[in-house]
Amino acid sequence: MAQLDAQSAVATPLDSRSFSSVSKGYTIFNNHDILAAKITPCWENGKIGEASLTHPIGVGSTEFHVIRHGKSIDRRYLLHFLRRPEIRTAGQLRMTGSGGQRRVPASFIKELRIPLPPLDEQRRIAAILDQADAIRTKRRQQLNPLGELPGSLFWSNFSANYPIVRLEEVGTVQGGLQISRARAANPIEVPYLRVANVQRSNLDLSEIKLLRATDREITRTRLIAGDLLFVEGHASQFEVGRVSLWNGELRECVHQNHLIRFRASRRRLEPRFAEIWFNTQRGATHFRRAARTTSGLHTISATTVKSAPLPLPPIEIQRAFVERVEHINAQRSRVEAALACDDELFASLQSRAFKGEL
Repeated sequence: MAQLDAQSAVATPLDSRSFSSVSKGYTIFNNHDILAAKITPCWENGKIGEASLTHPIGVGSTEFHVIRHGKSIDRRYLLHFLRRPEIRTAGQLRMTGSGGQRRVPASFIKELRIPLPPLDEQRRIAAILDQADAIRTKRRQQLNPLGELPGSLFWSNFSANYPIVRLEEVGTVQGGLQISRARAANPIEVPYLRVANVQRSNLDLSEIKLLRATDREITRTRLIAGDLLFVEGHASQFEVGRVSLWNGELRECVHQNHLIRFRASRRRLEPRFAEIWFNTQRGATHFRRAARTTSGLHTISATTVKSAPLPLPPIEIQRAFVERVEHINAQRSRVEAALACDDELFASLQSRAFKGEL
């Protein structure tokens, strides 16, 4: 399933084996057949694509439906039809089974009704959609290096040239407030941040919850602009320790105990500099190695945050680097906005194509 890219709509082979070793227990298909994931959440995620093989025949997961175009239909036209959001939604409604084992039945695909203009017209429509999709693909290819560039620049500039310090040497670490029913008796209601609010270098403030606290608790856990918030526990080892910067988005706000706050000594450390580092793959390695696993949850402690290693150039160099990264992020935002427009245009073309309006 991992070899089928939902964005490019192409399924590429992992490796080659003798047919006798894979003739049983796999789905068999031809090169250029269309593969559609049966199972949730792969179907909902748009795992539908064309097999692009190095041999005439391939095998793959039994969780694929195989769709082979006939003489009266162009395969690219058929693929674009099947990739429409309306088809995904309708297939989701027809799923059978329960929980993580829900699947789109073969009967759903067999019973789909598709507009069938002459082959030349199908090819013309498919060519328009292919071209629009190629523009989206090129735009996505621009995003990947922009996303990886800050981490790459950080490592090449600071890994060997400056001393490594522990985070506790350049600031203070503070745990948060535990959520419990006993808080109902406390005198003051205040907004608080939880794990869902703290993404990687991004705060999601679409839903802010409230808790009741004492004046002393609020004083201890109040957030101020420049605070860093580390995620203390997560089901994924790759998300534990992710960090985001608080810029004073709310006038008054505290944090719960599943977030660990770090407050930098601003004369020695630019908080955004630390945020960039700890959200790179190398910077996050400390938390992945130190995390403990209990009942499927990976957790770190305040001690883990205190001992986190950080390259420390002079403050002026930190600030210059942050400016450079902000420039890269501005470029990335412009590309993301253009990609959103491309996606909107492609969706419009898809809708019109199968209504006979192209």
